Amino acid sequence: MTQTATPAIAITSDDVWMTPREAAEYAHTTTGTLSTLRWTKNGPKFYKPTSRRVLYRKSDLDDWIMGGTK
Repeated sequence: MTQTATPAIAITSDDVWMTPREAAEYAHTTTGTLSTLRWTKNGPKFYKPTSRRVLYRKSDLDDWIMGGTK
């Protein structure tokens, strides 16, 4: 059986992790919009530490809001 390594996520002391509800409020949008953007791969970077949990970093949301990343 071959195991694949999970890529490391760089975490700084300034990183704030947000749930989709918190991220939607911060970005002035809805959780439904964020869900659609995840599905279409057009939104901010997100992380799925488990199959049911989605998290956003504030720094990634800021980049996306400013138009820097998808």
